[in-house]
Amino acid sequence: MTDNVYEAIYRRFRPATFEKVLGQEHIVHVLKRQLETDETMHAYIFAGTRGTGKTTMARLLAKGVNCLADSGRPCGVCENCVSIQNGAFVDVIEIDAASHNGVDDIREINEKVIYPPSVGRKRIYIMDEAHMLSMSANNAFLKTLEEPPENTIFILATTEPGKLPAPVKSRCLIFDFKRVPAAVIAEGMADILKELSVEADSDALALIAACADGSVRDALSILELCVAGGKDKLARADVLDAIGSAGDEAIAAMYGAVINQDAGAALLAFNGILRDGKDVRRVMEEWIDYMRSALLTKYLEKPETIISRSLENIEEIRVQTKDVGEKTLAGHIVKLSKLYNDSRWSAHPGILLEMLILELCDSGTPKAASPTE
Repeated sequence: MTDNVYEAIYRRFRPATFEKVLGQEHIVHVLKRQLETDETMHAYIFAGTRGTGKTTMARLLAKGVNCLADSGRPCGVCENCVSIQNGAFVDVIEIDAASHNGVDDIREINEKVIYPPSVGRKRIYIMDEAHMLSMSANNAFLKTLEEPPENTIFILATTEPGKLPAPVKSRCLIFDFKRVPAAVIAEGMADILKELSVEADSDALALIAACADGSVRDALSILELCVAGGKDKLARADVLDAIGSAGDEAIAAMYGAVINQDAGAALLAFNGILRDGKDVRRVMEEWIDYMRSALLTKYLEKPETIISRSLENIEEIRVQTKDVGEKTLAGHIVKLSKLYNDSRWSAHPGILLEMLILELCDSGTPKAASPTE
């Protein structure tokens, strides 16, 4: 009898071919073209914010140059593709430059690249957090980039390309990874849930995508939390619970009291949120998003086109804040955003938020401001 080992969603659904990649069409197009014409570069820089697919794309490129298929590389199913997918291919070496950033680490690579690949067509070095390399390491690496071995490809992945030395960047083909649009992430999560035989409300998918903020990896992490309970249907409330969110009802109650200048009710509402175990900074994030939604309802005829909320929820926000002026809402957002930033250094962010609640109640909430105020 063998034990069933659970495989995390991000591993189980890691793209095996370019067609499964979410977003980054501009990069996929170029890499597929290079593989078709056998004109890959000797060095690449994959630059972009976390979770946008840099490492995934690097592995796909590694598969593509070593794939055994005659066309449509990478096929994702041949021996080499499967081996690379499982991290067992000896000619694909992944290096964490954050912890292997010294000149000796690069010299070790330089000594090995003179030898041909062991089993594949090309040896691939994927260097994560490449901007963490020391200056001496970069200088040692530069010589290899200037005289690249014929059968070796370097892929430097970084979230801070500005920290890479200009001589290194000038010898690499640079791809900028963009944040993945929310609609694309939501569609991708829907496909995964379908394979998991889990239904999902559109509101739930939209919330996951909004919380991911352009990061597919973050979206997968949230999805993992959501399906961990074993439910066969995913609702917006399930996502809120998974991410530790207070939820719109709680935020609406607190902000409604602020609008009515009822400091006592506002503080009690906030205290109730804390008693439910919610994180203070998460509450701030939700409150900012709530007020943003309220502000957009005043300027957009169809705010649902850019607000990740249901029509019913948007209408409830519109009604609650109909007597709050645009300038007031914008002012509240700015103050809370500043507090959110300052709270990173405070041991008592909850007390800071209580003080802001009192300030907003005491300062008053001007009614129905005109668009020109």
